[in-house]
Amino acid sequence: MNSREKKILGWVVILAISFMPIALLSFFGPGENFSDYSSITHTLGEIAGLVGATMFALTFILSTRIKFIEDVFGGLDKVYIVHGVLGGTALIVILAHPILLVLKFIPAQIKIAATYLLPTGYWSVDFGIIAITGMIILIFITLFTKMKYHHWKFTHEFLGLIFFFAILHMFLVRGDASKDYIFVGYYIYITIISAIGLGAFSYSLFIKNRIIKNAVYKIDSIIRNKELFTIEIIPEHKPINYQAGQFIFIRFYNEKLSKEAHPFSIASKSGNEKLKIIIKSLGDFTNKFEHLKPGDKVSVEGPYGRFNFRNYENKQQIWIAAGIGITPFVGMVEDLEENSHSERKVDLYFSASNDSDFIGYDFFLDATTKIKNFKFIPWNSATNGRLNIDNIRKLSGEFKDKEFLICGPTRFKENIIHNLIKEGVKEYNIHEEMFDFR
Repeated sequence: MNSREKKILGWVVILAISFMPIALLSFFGPGENFSDYSSITHTLGEIAGLVGATMFALTFILSTRIKFIEDVFGGLDKVYIVHGVLGGTALIVILAHPILLVLKFIPAQIKIAATYLLPTGYWSVDFGIIAITGMIILIFITLFTKMKYHHWKFTHEFLGLIFFFAILHMFLVRGDASKDYIFVGYYIYITIISAIGLGAFSYSLFIKNRIIKNAVYKIDSIIRNKELFTIEIIPEHKPINYQAGQFIFIRFYNEKLSKEAHPFSIASKSGNEKLKIIIKSLGDFTNKFEHLKPGDKVSVEGPYGRFNFRNYENKQQIWIAAGIGITPFVGMVEDLEENSHSERKVDLYFSASNDSDFIGYDFFLDATTKIKNFKFIPWNSATNGRLNIDNIRKLSGEFKDKEFLICGPTRFKENIIHNLIKEGVKEYNIHEEMFDFR
């Protein structure tokens, strides 16, 4: 089964589990749920709540960083995209839950409808209001605010509490839902999804770091060039096994830095015992890298991701990077150099705003003399304009049947990918490293 088929199967399984309440209603419901307007809106509202809660539980599974799930969706960065889509959909479906319940009172009982979503003094109902309000706030923070990584991560730890309130609502709410009138086995079903959601959340927050020991490294060398840090770390015991282009979560044990783990792309060749990361100082965390020193302990979790040219059979490839997005290509070029007589043909485009931003320029230029069929195209956007499809066609020839690997700022990638598809390149031949979830 190829990667595309795995991804489709993964989505089919997620949707099948998410909409399980509808199937249970069809087979084990009382058969009178759709007899009139009131029962129709009420039943749809209850089912929306259960479907949304199921999706909510599955988002916790997707956030566990389990390797099996990563294999299904083609990398942890892709899993987090699925996580975001499912979480947003869960919010929409859950919001339909109270709206549909209110609709059953309209137009006959407008006064009841107007007060239906207000606190009632009954905890069984108020727990549901707390859950929905909390979920709206956290999703809003995720989608519409820019905050520091550790603050964002801290806010998401409250999702478990919100899910707990939703569970209390489902178990305690009075009325049809509490009497198996939706379908026989209602309590069994919500017990299962409660166990799935809380179990996955507890595993990620409390259990994972206790039962899975991360690799321990120490800093071997640090080179600073203006706002750029090149850090090499060596293992204290057993090194991790990785491919160039993957990324790892690193926790630096230095008194000046937070102990929060952050993700960074690997910039060394596959399987090298010495790991290299190249980091641009962009925020509060990376601005403190000047305090790092050789000998500092480093915890390494991973590797994650599937961003490597060896994962694709097509030997005609075009690699496109912008800014710090060049990082995963450094190790991949080293891999090419080890197999310099391969029939693989690679053109590497590196877009930067000025000549001083071409990270590793001499390294890539030197690689063109050592690697057969490797071309390095540095693209100064200040003098040449933005890199576009016409530029690529002019320098690399027709590209419809080639494989593309792209890494860089979101807008840069979106523009390139949109135009590649417009020119006839198949979506499954375009692969991007996604930094958005970080």
